[in-house]
This record gives sequence, C-alpha cells and structure tokens, in this order.
Amino acid sequence: MKKKRFVFLLVLALVLTSCLFESSENGLDSWMEEKGMPTSYKVQTLTIGDLKAASAEVFMDTLPRSANYRAVLGHVANLSHDMVFDFFFTADTNFLKKFKADDSASVYLLLALQKDFYTDKEFPKDSLEVEEELDIQISWILDHGRKNKFKDSLSNITDSIWYESLEDWSDVSVVDTTLKVSLSKLDSSVRVDLPEALLKELKETERHTRLQLKISAPKASRLYRFYGAGADEPPYLSMYASSKYLPFAPSRMASIVHNEEDCKECLILHGGVFDSLVVEIPQEAIMKALSEFYGEDFPVSEKEEFDVRQNVVLAELTMARDDSKGFSELGLPIQVVVGSFVDSADGVTRKMESYRLNNEEILDVGHQNLVFHDGDSLKVQLTMGLRDFINRASDDRGLKFMMRLGFPFLQEKDTTYMSYITDRRDTVRLRLDNSDYARYDFSSVLESSMTLKLWLASKRAFKEEDK
Repeated sequence: MKKKRFVFLLVLALVLTSCLFESSENGLDSWMEEKGMPTSYKVQTLTIGDLKAASAEVFMDTLPRSANYRAVLGHVANLSHDMVFDFFFTADTNFLKKFKADDSASVYLLLALQKDFYTDKEFPKDSLEVEEELDIQISWILDHGRKNKFKDSLSNITDSIWYESLEDWSDVSVVDTTLKVSLSKLDSSVRVDLPEALLKELKETERHTRLQLKISAPKASRLYRFYGAGADEPPYLSMYASSKYLPFAPSRMASIVHNEEDCKECLILHGGVFDSLVVEIPQEAIMKALSEFYGEDFPVSEKEEFDVRQNVVLAELTMARDDSKGFSELGLPIQVVVGSFVDSADGVTRKMESYRLNNEEILDVGHQNLVFHDGDSLKVQLTMGLRDFINRASDDRGLKFMMRLGFPFLQEKDTTYMSYITDRRDTVRLRLDNSDYARYDFSSVLESSMTLKLWLASKRAFKEEDK
C-alpha cells in the first residue's frame, strides 16, 4: 500500500532531518547549505575502533511521580509499583450522619483497567486470560476538619510537595487483604474493598476530609495498568450507606517504584521509568585518530587559519549487544534513546540527540538503535555530542552521553520514521503509545570495545588535488 504524504506524529521528540546516507548527494548538499557550510567541503569518514568506556553509571529512577493519566500496580523486572491516591472531599451532612449510623455501611475503590492498552492490536492476546487473586497491602493517612479553614489549607498542597512527602510514607495505618483481577473482563471495573479499620476511621471524620490511600502488590505475578485520576475513567472512592452511594474521584495520583535489583555494580536500565545510563569515553583514542586523520596534532589552536569545529555531519557509536540478560514484557523491540552532555553557558547540560536515517541499512536489517531484535549490535548517534567534543577538545574532557529505554518499536524496516495514514485510510504506527516495563543489562555490553564512525565535512581535509 502507498503511503500518503500526510504525516501526523513525531515520536520521542526526535527530529527527522534529511537522510545523509542516500546515494544521491543532493540530500547532503541541502543539509550543508542549511547549516551554512559550503557544499564544496568534502565529506570524509573516519572510523575509530577499540574504544572502551572510562566510566559508566546507572541512575535508578525511584522518585514518586504523577499517575494522573496512567497508573500501574504490581511487580515486573525486579521493580514493584504502588499506586497512591489523594482524595479531598466534603461529605453531605445528612449522608455523613447516615453513614456513621449504618452498621452495613461500606467503602470501596473502583479501578478501571486501561482498555486502550489491553485491546491494542499489538498487545500479546494470550496475556488477556489472566485471572489472579493478588495479595495486596493497603495503607492510608486520614485527616479531617469541620471548618472551612481546614478545607482551604488543602489547596496549598502542591503536586510537587505531595510527591516529595510520599518518599517517607510512615506513621500510617496498614492492612493486608486480597484483590481479584481479571484481564478477560475489561468492561467491568476492579473493585477494591477497603478494610474495616479504614471504614471505622471514616465514620469518625468531620465534614471535610483528606484521605491519602496507597495500594501495593509486591508479590504480583505481573504488572496491571489502570486509568489515572485525570483519565476518562478515573478511580472512584465510593462510600455506601442507606442505599445511597457517594463517589469521589481522587484529586491526584502518584506512582511509587521500589527497586529490587541486588547488584549495585550492574548497569541495568528499566523501561517505563526514567532510569538513565551515563557513559564516558576518554578522549585520548579519539584525539589520536583525529590527529592521524588531519596529519597534524589535534586539536588545532585558535590561530589556525582553518577551523574544523562544528563540522561533524554525523557520529555513530556501535557497541556489542546481548539481549540474553534482559526482559521484555511485550516481546517487541525497544528503542534506545540517547542524549549528549554538551557545553551550555559555561556549564554542561544534557541535550537529546536527533536521529538520522540510514535508509539502506533500515530496509536491509532494520533500525539499529533497538534492543530485543535480530542482530548482535546496537548503534546510537552522538552527532551533537561529537560536535561539542571536537569544539572543546582542548578542555581534556571525555565524550559523555546518556542512554534510556524508549517505547516499543513497531516498524523495524520502515524508513518513514513517523506514523502515517495509507491510501486505504489505515493507520501505520511507528511505536506503541505505552511503555514496556522492560529490563536490560548493559554490563557486558560496556565491557566490550566500541567503534565510533564520524562523517566529517571539513575544509581542512579538502586538498587541491581533490578538486
């Protein structure tokens, strides 16, 4: 089927630019003109092999964060995920009197499974037959007041303050119970009957109430995905008494992650969270190769007539890949997203790299910036990082970059690199809109040698005999 030119989605904030690998030189000439570089500059390639990482460090992401649209509960890939709800509500005085007096009163939470994920055509359908009785832990903090002063004080609690407070969830009431979950019944909500101890405390509340509620399932066999407070089907806290229900949606929700990895030295990234792996490659081997390439010591001094700074057209780092120690929840390839640490206003900041397409390679073997797919290598592009590295080579700094696990990739051999609509009005998506809570161990990958290939547009490398 033909692809229409109408394209509606860029992904992962990666900028699509002219393809520099096409056999025609027009694409390269256009790119150089756009960057203000004469097209007479000769583009040469330089391959630097046997590079080793000088340092590598993983930063695990365990900070509480918003779950206002999508929330997860359970255990996967050595991480357990809790859901925390923040309810502010004012109960009708008459209802509250009946609630306190009714011996059959109850309180429960309704959670809606994330149907747009479980019914996605790319979701493994054999996973939908799960019916599990979870051992869960429910904990809560309950505050209340009769006057409006208490109610008004709740408006001063910002999301950031609340997330920070969740890092020390102490002095709370805790009850163990069970929860039945059935993925085969996506049309019905999952009901969580809240403990008698919480019901008893609620019967003692005043008109204005704040309930912080946390649900944990650290022994779950998998991860369950629910809609969050700001979604079309938010959770509801329902108070029932005298044949009347009083439902309240949470003001906000949060996810809390508990890391169960037992190897502090291992370079493990998890998907679905913002784990990051920061790698630094020493400059000596790169400087030596550039000196040999230009036939003189590198870097050049400021007095040099010709300056090669900022003329890196493309930089690609290839490393060995070993998927055997990894875990993929959905069984799809996952893109590795890269950012480089570059100088900015006399400081160093991380900027995400753009991704340029090698059409011939993609059509032959697929995108090479993926894990959990065919092949045994991973290629990441560090163009911005190498430009900055060469520009500031005299600072003796190394080449420093960051890697993260991105979204599951659906079109391994599609060079469009966008979602698009065919002439039959079919939507072809580049990636899933949901994360795979995967796990990938880069320890052995970064013990092996890496190869850096540079495409350099340099007037210094352009000799008269080449004209």
